[in-house]
Amino acid sequence: MLGSLSRWLRLFGFDTLYRNDFTDKQLIKLSLQEDRVLLTRDIALAKSKLLKKVLLIQSEEIKEQIKEVLLSFCSKLDLLNLKPRCPVCNGETESIKKEEIRGQLPDYVLFSNQEFIICKSCGKIYWKGTHKEKIDEVKKEILKNLK
Repeated sequence: MLGSLSRWLRLFGFDTLYRNDFTDKQLIKLSLQEDRVLLTRDIALAKSKLLKKVLLIQSEEIKEQIKEVLLSFCSKLDLLNLKPRCPVCNGETESIKKEEIRGQLPDYVLFSNQEFIICKSCGKIYWKGTHKEKIDEVKKEILKNLK
């Protein structure tokens, strides 16, 4: 299963669809219909002659999985221009003013933060807290190790 990888790729800004309820046949069909790269740890699925775009993920460790994808598909410059997507639903995010979300978050969050982003699809609101700092540290470490 690559659910954690899909959430991390969204945080990096990749349009990522994750379906663990689909059969291999359904995944192949969706990949072809939407012109998506299929990421899998399933060797038999990766070898399917029907697939046009597929990456067999070798590692079991999340940071290494992320590096495999990044090394296969983009440069550091590309990554700098990507805007994070919602890790929950894959929706696009945009900045939102504090005044527009007053009443939707606890007062202490509004008081202690100046910048917020909102998912255009599900409406989930994000801000820079300790969780964001940890995510940024992991992203920085991964990018540093890319050649």
